[in-house]
Amino acid sequence: MTGRWSRTALAALASVTLGTAIAHADVIGGANVRATFQGWITPQALPRDVPRPVALHLRGRLETTDGRLPPQLRRITISINRHGKVSTVGLPTCPKRAITASTTMQALARCRGALVGRGRFDAHIEIPTQAPFPARGRMVAFNAIQEGRPVILAHIFGTRPVPTSQVLTLHFGRPERGTYGTRMSVRMPQVAEDWGHVTGFRLDLKRNYRHRGRDRSLISARCPAPEGRRTALFTAARGTYHLADGRELSRIVVARCRVER
Repeated sequence: MTGRWSRTALAALASVTLGTAIAHADVIGGANVRATFQGWITPQALPRDVPRPVALHLRGRLETTDGRLPPQLRRITISINRHGKVSTVGLPTCPKRAITASTTMQALARCRGALVGRGRFDAHIEIPTQAPFPARGRMVAFNAIQEGRPVILAHIFGTRPVPTSQVLTLHFGRPERGTYGTRMSVRMPQVAEDWGHVTGFRLDLKRNYRHRGRDRSLISARCPAPEGRRTALFTAARGTYHLADGRELSRIVVARCRVER
């Protein structure tokens, strides 16, 4: 990817790490709704000044404390701290049409060169047939460009209740002012409210590759602790769950990093 916009947008994806050892948040949204969001990187100990390749791990769940079905999850938005480094120079892209209506193995066969992550997707399905997304599916993520802007395509495939595939697009919004940089947003499939409910996701982003004889990494991070200190505490991200009933469950994630010895 080239251009100032793509560099700015993609840099924000890595900045949630910033050398984060682990960050997590539980959100109680009223009416017994609980949304959880977690994010961390590996390795956890990083250099102070030189970014190192890392993997970014994201987890989220939406449930109720009384066993009832939660309102539908329509969209997830993550506002990310401004710092970080992402390199996609020389990294292939995957067109959405290549992985639409495909199994996981077919998607990998067509776009393995653009692979940037793997994960899982969970939903509660009441109707056993004609489901627009699986009750539980394997997720693979690919580097892509849509309308000249960088995106990540999350391909989901599962066999319950019936073999079904879905491609979700993670968009990057324009940078915010202040602590946070670019917003990363993904819209959930629109289904009938009385039978389809997204309940959780897991996504691990990592890609090390070579381009023109140089080692590169999709995401790199360092620990920005001041001289004389081994750790730093900072605001890493703000995660927001947008529900079908109009509620927005939001939480600021505070993280701590550690300088390697």
